[in-house]
Amino acid sequence: MHMKKYIKSTFVCLTGALVMASSCNLLNVEPVSEIPAGQMWQNQRDVNAGIAEIYASFRTAMKTNWFCWGEMRSDNFVLYQELPSEYGKLILNQMTTDLPSTNWTSLYKVISNTNFAIQNIPNADITDQTLKNDYLAQAYAMRALCYFYAVRVWGAVPVYLDPVDNLAKAEVKGRTPMEDVLRDVIIPDLELAEGLIDPSNVERKRISRNAIYAILADAQMWLGEWEAADATIDRFMSANGSPDAAIRNSTVVFQENIEDLKNSFVNGLNNKAGDNNPQVDEYGEANEFIFVVHQNINEAGLSNYSMIWSILGCGMGQGSTVVLSPKLQAVYEASVSRAPIDKRMEHYLCPSKSSAESYQVHKYMANGTSVKYQDYINCQVAYPIYRYTDILFMQAEVKAQQDKWQDALNLIQFVLQRAGVASTLASVSDFTSRDELIDYILDQKQIEMVGEGKRWFDLVRNHRVVEVMNPINGLSSPNEELFPIHQSVLNLAQKAYEQNPGY
Repeated sequence: MHMKKYIKSTFVCLTGALVMASSCNLLNVEPVSEIPAGQMWQNQRDVNAGIAEIYASFRTAMKTNWFCWGEMRSDNFVLYQELPSEYGKLILNQMTTDLPSTNWTSLYKVISNTNFAIQNIPNADITDQTLKNDYLAQAYAMRALCYFYAVRVWGAVPVYLDPVDNLAKAEVKGRTPMEDVLRDVIIPDLELAEGLIDPSNVERKRISRNAIYAILADAQMWLGEWEAADATIDRFMSANGSPDAAIRNSTVVFQENIEDLKNSFVNGLNNKAGDNNPQVDEYGEANEFIFVVHQNINEAGLSNYSMIWSILGCGMGQGSTVVLSPKLQAVYEASVSRAPIDKRMEHYLCPSKSSAESYQVHKYMANGTSVKYQDYINCQVAYPIYRYTDILFMQAEVKAQQDKWQDALNLIQFVLQRAGVASTLASVSDFTSRDELIDYILDQKQIEMVGEGKRWFDLVRNHRVVEVMNPINGLSSPNEELFPIHQSVLNLAQKAYEQNPGY
């Protein structure tokens, strides 16, 4: 990973620049501005600034929560050192209502920003209707994505679909069940976005048509709508090509070479300034990233530096908060004790403390390199929210749920072939039930996508949490699949919400 020099800068307030309005008191979001909505969102410059603020607030929301929500409660990691930290409590299933990851405030700030965009973009003075529709599509899709994270983390959540203009008179809304939010908010928003999005929008740091397909298929899977999810993924494949036959000029492809994939993780955005142009792919070449959160201090400010170095480790000989779990380490070590050797051991991991006693996830750094711990904030890192390999695993699970077992295994084969271990692919005769095949798919996904914010959600969606985690940290009830609601949120709601069971 190349390092960028730390540049001290000051913030200049530009006359006429848009500052987003905020959410209601209930959500505990401080208003950035009290400018009346009628004086905002008037032209293309205003709308572009408003959309940029949606992504900026999403970066803030995901700075640590991407790890906390998707990784830290799973069987991917253990603590490197027994130090008191939020990550330690998540790993050990010692959940309390004061943990930052239990607070949904940051997500609702993004949702508030999207609601203002959805209300005001149709009336903005933008003559290019395709561009106006694309802005609107991004707002709908980002609202859907935020609610999708919310329901996966807390289950039932309050739904706000309209902007809150008067912060002092904000309505306290009850919690809507997860299935209703998926069916009545998330999927309709994504379907609207799919119809509005400009197909020429290829920016991976913003919502594109490919990102909409990925989020929509994922949401449909959480509802058990397997045929619908399969059809959505087929639309993604039609737009981009199959893993072994990419469509010409597609920017999203399955990367068949693991060295190329690693380079996309490590160097893809180095020294490339944000161009704010959705028709230009900043990566400059086709790769498999669909939607990423790019933590770059030159664009996002020092407060949004990447936390990945302090959590996963800074390289060989450097410390980390967590290391690979013994269970997953044993899987990787077994893969290199036999022929053919799994290439992911070299490209995804490195020994911690310059020894093989434990391993750090090293996807986001060049092989064999280390970064001084105090310098990690200056690195550019893109957290992959979705990539092409995600789509393959999602469709493999969908095929398995439809009892198309060979189709499911054929999709897994592409991933194993890239890792150099295609000969280890299981055959249909190895399974006696659908559940066994799904377990196999989830195990393969865990190996491939460790450190990418997926494992916990996969366990929850497939009702594997107690089975997998009870022997590790004593998690014993399906109620513990949800995070508790932060106590400050409950206090503000004045008993309008009940705490999630078990907390």
